[in-house]
Amino acid sequence: MRRGTIARSASPTAPSTMPHDPHAHFAELYSRCHLPLLRYVMTMLPNRAIAEDIVQETAKNLWEKFDQYDPSQPFLPWARKFAYFETLNQRRKLAVRRKYFCDALVETFADEREKSDPALEQQREALGECLSKLDGPARELLLERYAKERSLSEVASSMGRSRNSLYVMMHRIRQKLADCVTRQIESEGLSS
Repeated sequence: MRRGTIARSASPTAPSTMPHDPHAHFAELYSRCHLPLLRYVMTMLPNRAIAEDIVQETAKNLWEKFDQYDPSQPFLPWARKFAYFETLNQRRKLAVRRKYFCDALVETFADEREKSDPALEQQREALGECLSKLDGPARELLLERYAKERSLSEVASSMGRSRNSLYVMMHRIRQKLADCVTRQIESEGLSS
């Protein structure tokens, strides 16, 4: 599977039945909801390194309480509750050093993120389709810039191009992708 693609075999929100091996069952459920949990946490605390630590701690807590999980219920909402409280704990620890949003605003962010998840998933799927339609040089530029997390100056230097020319290309690619995503969603009747 390519980086940035998500397996679509089963929804992370779908209820399931508990198999005989709880380790394997937990691993399966958690692997499906890892990225949605990370996105959820980053809505409340947009620092990726800290968010990844929170999701890791959430996984530990989920495993410790897995015997309390009701397999007739979706796993992701249950896991989000753990992530939410773990994020609040982390924010309290960080509040001593930095100023962050108040807890009520973070709770609003978390609620809004949950409500917008279906639309965001539709956009991600449409974006995946649109990315596959890009020509090779455009895809390569996006890969260098975003997947490899390089600055535009670094990409320009490695490609032997000016930073300004790549800035213009990136703007055009982003616009093309935005238009494509909009058309894709509208053509599938997925817009809300």
